[in-house]
Amino acid sequence: MKFRMQTQIAVQQAGSANALPSMRVSSTQLDLESEIAQLHRSPQWSTGIARKVLIQYPDLQITLRTMRARTRIPKHHNLGRICVPTVQGHIRLHADGEIFDLPKGKMLVLERAIVHDVEALEESAFLLTVAYPQGISH
Repeated sequence: MKFRMQTQIAVQQAGSANALPSMRVSSTQLDLESEIAQLHRSPQWSTGIARKVLIQYPDLQITLRTMRARTRIPKHHNLGRICVPTVQGHIRLHADGEIFDLPKGKMLVLERAIVHDVEALEESAFLLTVAYPQGISH
């Protein structure tokens, strides 16, 4: 499975208020299966939970997380909105008194600062995207 993200940034040309902005395009392409395999070989995998930050900007962070079956990430919260798509396996997220069942191919978005935990029902991998509000960085 390949993950491709493109970002376009408009840059105002210096010295001219009427100048058209020039566009700079940068791309990051990742092989998630390879990234997952690397995490499974990492020392942190011995704990049953491993992670790697794949993309980091002041207002956005994308982290790949892997979990062995029957492991749990304890209650916590993020300062930004989060998006959690399951890439492999099956996870369950508990938040706001609800249980969100997230097998491979399902995705959940949570508002800022919602306390939640994550449990792996089987060996799993998921992406955690955090979109930080303006003025708050990680």
